[in-house]
Amino acid sequence: MISRGEPAENRAKVKQHGLTFPVLLQQRWEISRLYAMFATPMAYLIDERGFISRNVAVGVEPIQALLRDLSQSQKREEVMR
Repeated sequence: MISRGEPAENRAKVKQHGLTFPVLLQQRWEISRLYAMFATPMAYLIDERGFISRNVAVGVEPIQALLRDLSQSQKREEVMR
């Protein structure tokens, strides 16, 4: 996930929302400029090849939904094996 702001503020939000994945902080929209996304927090799901595999999720609720979808997809794959 990519966010902005103070590290302590972001740690508090991570704890509040129960996030368990890395949160990267950008200082001056440098990552946002690369991807033309100027909202935070935002998250990209990047596959094992380094490609963005889903649409960007912007905001806490869409990010949590992305994680739920990913978790359900992984469970389905495990059952199929």
